[in-house]
Amino acid sequence: MMVGVAEDERPNHPAPYNPVNPPPAPVDPEQQRQFEQFQQFQQFMKFQESQGQLTPAAPPPRKKPTWQKVLFSKAFRKLVLYALVVIGLFWAYNHYFGPEPDDNTVQGGAGPGSVRDPGREPGRPNEVMDTLYRSISLGQPKIACYLFTKEAEAAFASNFEAPDCTAAVAKLQPQVSALTGVPRIDTSGKKLIEVDSCTLRVKPGTTSLGTFTFTPFGSAWIISGHQPKDCATTSTTSPPTTVSSR
Repeated sequence: MMVGVAEDERPNHPAPYNPVNPPPAPVDPEQQRQFEQFQQFQQFMKFQESQGQLTPAAPPPRKKPTWQKVLFSKAFRKLVLYALVVIGLFWAYNHYFGPEPDDNTVQGGAGPGSVRDPGREPGRPNEVMDTLYRSISLGQPKIACYLFTKEAEAAFASNFEAPDCTAAVAKLQPQVSALTGVPRIDTSGKKLIEVDSCTLRVKPGTTSLGTFTFTPFGSAWIISGHQPKDCATTSTTSPPTTVSSR
């Protein structure tokens, strides 16, 4: 005989597992917060794209090499400018107030070399006179004084009340000008020639340098004597050049 069991007296068994609808897993609050931030970032990016404001980040500027910094600096440009100015001034000074020509570059009666050098020939008397006046007018004693013998050089300085030939040239420079024409002096068969400066083509208003004596020097001539002379007493009908020979 089966005994009926009351409904409330049946054993309490758990509900069977249903794989189709599993129970939800518990949510980590930190993961939830990160997910929400990511969603917000995506929404911001979409908004930026819709507004046309999203631009790629510009690459950082490249650093200039040190030589470029120096080359394009203001200090370097100023230095170059100063150097150009100094070079220009140096060139202008040498061009207009440069040193006297070297003996080996002097042409005509003045060179090359010293009159005391072996084989050095000052030139013909007309060349020597032209060079003498020109070199004194330019203040070039090194050239002018080489045209004399040692004794004539001392006489020339003494006649112009100067301690030496160099000082005489410095004293005479403001008063002397180059000849306006090279004189004609005949040296054929002569052993000694005197040239009177009062008959040379001296520029009006400038100083005449007196009378010069020439003697042969190798195959050329050299000033071997000097005498002062006042051209104010010279006749205006004198020939272009007075030459006496002995």
